[in-house]
Amino acid sequence: MAKKTVVKVSYDLTPAQDMIQFMLKHSFFHKQVTQIPETMMFKNDVDFAVMEKAVNIEIERNDCLRLRFFKEKGKIKQYFIDEYKVENIPVLDFKTDKERQDYLGADAQKPVRMLKDETFRIKFFRMADGRNGIFLNVHHLVMDNAAVFIFYADLLKVYDHLKNGTDMPKPLGKFEDIIKKELAYVSNPENLKREEEAYREFMSKDGEPLYLGVEGPRHLEAERAKKKDPSIKAPSLFDPINDKAELTKYSIPYEKSQKIFKFMEENGIGGECLVQLAMRLHVSKVNNRHNDTYFIVLCPRRRTLSEKRAGGTLAVPLPWRVVLPEETTFRDALKKMSEVQFWAYKHMDYPYLEYRKLQREMFNYPAAAGASTMMFSWFPLEANTMSNWDYQFEGYSLGRYIMVIYTFAMKDTSTGCMKLSCMHRTKYVTVEEAEALHDGTEKALMLGVENPDMTLGEIMDRI
Repeated sequence: MAKKTVVKVSYDLTPAQDMIQFMLKHSFFHKQVTQIPETMMFKNDVDFAVMEKAVNIEIERNDCLRLRFFKEKGKIKQYFIDEYKVENIPVLDFKTDKERQDYLGADAQKPVRMLKDETFRIKFFRMADGRNGIFLNVHHLVMDNAAVFIFYADLLKVYDHLKNGTDMPKPLGKFEDIIKKELAYVSNPENLKREEEAYREFMSKDGEPLYLGVEGPRHLEAERAKKKDPSIKAPSLFDPINDKAELTKYSIPYEKSQKIFKFMEENGIGGECLVQLAMRLHVSKVNNRHNDTYFIVLCPRRRTLSEKRAGGTLAVPLPWRVVLPEETTFRDALKKMSEVQFWAYKHMDYPYLEYRKLQREMFNYPAAAGASTMMFSWFPLEANTMSNWDYQFEGYSLGRYIMVIYTFAMKDTSTGCMKLSCMHRTKYVTVEEAEALHDGTEKALMLGVENPDMTLGEIMDRI
């Protein structure tokens, strides 16, 4: 590839982007692990000629869509171009959902070549039943999931302006300003020193964490047997070769989902704490009821109004380690989860790769070992998220993945149900084990929201 000549200012990757690039660097053969392929489908009629004009206006408004990347002395750098337009966005016609899923699923697993000036792909489509949709496959250095939702919501407002004469939406925040702010923060060693001290205290207060896998103790026990060391608490599960993954989806029935959402609303509980707690109970149950649960939770890190309206990748994984004694009630466990959430959000600016290095130093982990059970996300989608369009969100399997398991949950606004999904490496977590996680999570959710004063031990007895 010819060397790029960059005449405008360029930037290093931010810590959030560095984490993404770290994932890419350690997936030897399958570069699609660092892209986000997602669809929004609508019951609304869509004029795709107008929608294409809206996309090009969105590119002007949303500066992350004008990011470009290059390598300099082996290091990834980034810069913004002034103008970019897409032309002749394909409009695909699908007769069935399977036909759509097969076609777009194949695109989802085709790498987005960010070093060849391709940072995203976009396709429009029509369904035989009258639904219409937009498929976006974007590189993760350009957008995180929050940025994808911002993109769709703003795009629909721009479309409504062009098509129906509604007011143009307010300007979006600038990702370039955020990049400058992020790089300035990490350039001050005092910031990193202060956060390292907080993380060291947080991770050491309960001693070395214990890996509690969704698959039960079999990987941990196999590592102990292999190394003839029964004291090992963190197995080596990193495998850049055998990274085949499945996306397993699960939907909690409507009546049960409505009880869950009502509990959340009446008690001021977010899905991030509630669903995690239910998952942790299942994980404890299948791991001999150990109560030291440790998830990595993806935090969107959008605090100011400008950041909440900005594209780009800001999300970082935060450690949520919670020891949950069995005599704790479900209600009190939620309070404990909220306390850990507050701590993690307070210290969200510490770069994940620095935390990862610190943890390995503290517990003497080998390069491929780690104690966290999974990465988890709650997607805060509501009926009005997409400018009051009647929408249905759908994600796609990447086919390959860097982590053992990444689980996310959300409200499905098209059905009123709670959806649970997980991307999991099939060598380490089978489809059956992923389905057992979903089933156990549903049971724990229902027992907890219907009987919040029930103890965690009593809930585990019944899931």
